[in-house]
Amino acid sequence: MASSSASTETSAPATFVTASGPTIATQNAVQQKRGPDTLDKTVLKIIRYTSKLVLAGALSDPSSELAVRLKALESSIGTSRKAYRLGKWLADLNAIRKTPLTTRFSYLEILASGGEGVYYFVEQLTWLVKAGVIPQQYARRFNLISAWGELVSYVGSIWLNALRIAAALERERALSDELLRRKKEGEQGYDGDSELRKEVRALQERRLLRTLAVIQDVSDSMLALNDIRDGQGRLSSPAVLSVCGLISAFISFRKNWLAI
Repeated sequence: MASSSASTETSAPATFVTASGPTIATQNAVQQKRGPDTLDKTVLKIIRYTSKLVLAGALSDPSSELAVRLKALESSIGTSRKAYRLGKWLADLNAIRKTPLTTRFSYLEILASGGEGVYYFVEQLTWLVKAGVIPQQYARRFNLISAWGELVSYVGSIWLNALRIAAALERERALSDELLRRKKEGEQGYDGDSELRKEVRALQERRLLRTLAVIQDVSDSMLALNDIRDGQGRLSSPAVLSVCGLISAFISFRKNWLAI
């Protein structure tokens, strides 16, 4: 993102907002680590939750041949995605190690990284249960621990992104006010205007990405809560959970598609 080279009367509205970009200290390790899944894994997620949605709504007979095949497909994809996560907890451990404890929101970064690290580590054990290496009796215990770790991670991530969105909005308003002031005072031709407009557009784009990240985390949080509640409660409808999974998957797909 281009930084504003012009001298203005505005300043960063908070200590964790810079003139041109990274908020909350720096573009921290959590943001880098929590990048989207690769496109192939995202497509698998779309197929999985589409199958779940069809099973939840379109097939009235769960014992039909199509329903059995879709259930087998969904289960197979779920196991495959767990296998893809082998060793991913090391990235979270590294993120915690690199998080500076002197920053204002370091505790949120550690919360997000720590929760996700627990989730990925225990998911390895869950995969070993499904593979038959670890006795099935531990499955529920592992699912519960990983779901709690995942939920804690989403809480930290949502909180961080909410702070970044608020900071971006504040900075965006400050820049817009400066542009309006220049226009009123007849300074439209000032060389720094284009830089300020670029920064406003970049802030808007980043705000959109972070808003989508919050929506994605909320959707995934619903799935984690369902695992914690063992499928009990009003929000545990298979159709609702399938839609949440698809929302998360399509947001990841968009991120990956734009990155190609």
